[in-house]
Amino acid sequence: MLIQKLVFGIALAGITFAATEAPAQSFKEAIAGAWIVTSVFDEYSNGEKKDNWGGPVKGQLTFGRTGRFTQILVGPPVASMKSDDPRKPDAMTVAYYGTYSVDEAGKKINAKIEAATYSARANTDTSWTVEGSGDTLTLVGSPRKDQHGTFTPKLQVKRP
Repeated sequence: MLIQKLVFGIALAGITFAATEAPAQSFKEAIAGAWIVTSVFDEYSNGEKKDNWGGPVKGQLTFGRTGRFTQILVGPPVASMKSDDPRKPDAMTVAYYGTYSVDEAGKKINAKIEAATYSARANTDTSWTVEGSGDTLTLVGSPRKDQHGTFTPKLQVKRP
């Protein structure tokens, strides 16, 4: 009788554990929430990596569960940009927001930018391929062009 109770108890514990085990997390669920930017650099088509910000960048990306996102990147203050007008930044700034969807299999985030601090980016599409997993990721952005050539922005982010 004791052995039957013991076997029944072990079986019941196994069923309870299996029933409460969390289902596998989707890619969209894994990226949802806030991410703190720890590093930003641009990688040019010739392999050169550049810090075009003039120093450490601070920022945050947030991917909402409803399919909306925001990004803000702020570089160090630049003396020549200083103004008494609080609406004019004194640091290089990139900020935009919009909607996003994910490619689960490709670990890719596809976004539609609705408005941006650089107006040419408004109403455009962008994407990030996500490298890494867990609480530290690298987001590899869509290729872009500047005065130095074609580059791919790379953002390293971590959970707050």
